[in-house]
Amino acid sequence: MAVPEALELDPSAEAERERPPAPATGVAVPLDLVASDDVRERLAALGRTEDLRLSPSGRRLAIACYAIDRIAVGEIELSPGGVRLTRLELLSSPVVRQPHGVDFVDDDTLVVASREGGLAVLPIPAGDVPPTAWEVRPSAVLRPAGTAASPGSVAVRASGDGSHELLVCVNWAHTLTRHRLDGAALSTGEVAARRWLDVPDGVAISHDGHWVAVSNHFSHSVFVYERSSLGDEAEPVAILRGATYPHGLRFTADGERLVVADAGAPHVHVFASPASGWRGACYPAATLAVLDDPTFARGHHAPEEGGPKGLELDPRTNVLLVTCEETPLLCVDAGSVVDDPWRVGTDAADLVRYELHAISAVDGATPIARLARELAAASAHTELLEAELAAIKATRAWRLLEPARNAYGTVRRRTARR
Repeated sequence: MAVPEALELDPSAEAERERPPAPATGVAVPLDLVASDDVRERLAALGRTEDLRLSPSGRRLAIACYAIDRIAVGEIELSPGGVRLTRLELLSSPVVRQPHGVDFVDDDTLVVASREGGLAVLPIPAGDVPPTAWEVRPSAVLRPAGTAASPGSVAVRASGDGSHELLVCVNWAHTLTRHRLDGAALSTGEVAARRWLDVPDGVAISHDGHWVAVSNHFSHSVFVYERSSLGDEAEPVAILRGATYPHGLRFTADGERLVVADAGAPHVHVFASPASGWRGACYPAATLAVLDDPTFARGHHAPEEGGPKGLELDPRTNVLLVTCEETPLLCVDAGSVVDDPWRVGTDAADLVRYELHAISAVDGATPIARLARELAAASAHTELLEAELAAIKATRAWRLLEPARNAYGTVRRRTARR
């Protein structure tokens, strides 16, 4: 009897069965970072970071520094044997307020997505100008219309006619938008995806422009779309599971691997495309621990914090760069991991914990549950203020100043009657 087409054996599937059992999560070995003391001090002072990108030439690096309202811009040299960071300056602008996403248009131009500042195109000063000149004005800007319209991540792709396509995650509107940048003209944009998104936190476009990946915070998954199908009713063609709180993500040069930072764990996950392309539901082919346990624990003050946030993969060297508050810049030679992720593999127990977490989070993701959490947080904050006020009133200084407070109150009341 003929075997139905859907059940025909795939040689790659046979090879998959012959692979040895997957070992536990792999551990990344950081590359040596060569930098001056001044550059290292600046790196250490960046605070909370959310994203990082390499310029098209690979010679410049940009890091979104959320807490200090700056973009750190460095000159960098990458090789599988080590990394050299020769300069690091802090770029500021009136529109860089809580920057959460960043990408390059070219080596001298940045696009920054700021939660409070909007979407802005910024020129990078020449390398020989003093640091005082690194406060710049945007050449184009779209300001958010309220908190819900705040952009959080951005991916830029050259269109071939001199213009650029921008895909932007609008976190709190749960929407992916598409914009056209033509010189200094930035379009208001259109909806590129909306259905099923729940706080999209990162976006990447494959190098050939065929695929778009979006990390989805509250569904604990990554959606992969065909770029040609983007629009108001776009549906993902693949759903990638296994990252607790997926954040930054990048395709490999051939588009057959997707590397995803997990902000809720010390891990980076490598997903492998099926032979037919990105279709169906997938788990990681490899999970790589990029932070040690003490470093992760210092930042893990909430379920979605502590792990890597921003992520970049250099297509020339396969050097992987990650950033987070506790580790502003970590570089790893990821060549062997992305070439053959199955040699590293995943931890089955981790995937079970992931699924249990995703199930338990379903009830907590409803609007009513979120409102309850916000009210509980506000109540706790009020109780804390009341406790602090009671402690102040119990001090001797408060009692000694009571006559002065009474006299001041009398004067205020008399003044108010006039």
